[in-house]
Amino acid sequence: MANGTPISDEIRNELKNPIGLVIPDSKVDRGKLVQYFDGRKTTVCVGDRTTERIHQLGFSPSLEIVDSLEKRVVRQAPSLAKGEDREVLKAVNPPGMISGESLKILAESLALIIDFGLKVRLEISGEEDLIALPVIAFFPGDTVTFYGQPNVGLVVVSSSESRERSKCILEGMGISSLPAL
Repeated sequence: MANGTPISDEIRNELKNPIGLVIPDSKVDRGKLVQYFDGRKTTVCVGDRTTERIHQLGFSPSLEIVDSLEKRVVRQAPSLAKGEDREVLKAVNPPGMISGESLKILAESLALIIDFGLKVRLEISGEEDLIALPVIAFFPGDTVTFYGQPNVGLVVVSSSESRERSKCILEGMGISSLPAL
């Protein structure tokens, strides 16, 4: 998978079930999310709408992963938060895959966040959906990841059970870690 092998139907079916806590769209508000940003070292938003929503609620994640698509329809990428300085990195990640390039850029993003305290935006050419898996599996244990479950709500991932489930899925795809820098 690290070179871009398509995911199997079995894994695709497994991913239809959210990996974390689902907050229904109608219940997503600042009060429900503040606990995940309070004192956390690393917060990650995967998806354009999710990133936009988190910004609208007044939060600034450590890492934003966007692809200028929403439900596979081209859209404008979310604006950077006003006055916020972010490193912008780019990677190619074809739909239904996790490319080696995107894994390498994720490792670089993590180093910028942890080693230098920077905020990062990763702009994906292709599709960013599956990139949530290596973030959940391989980022530090106190990382909180947010992604959207279309027509359902916001998924919040912060548990060790979710981390283990993601690692198992990735192992089935031939991915066991982020590349060393």
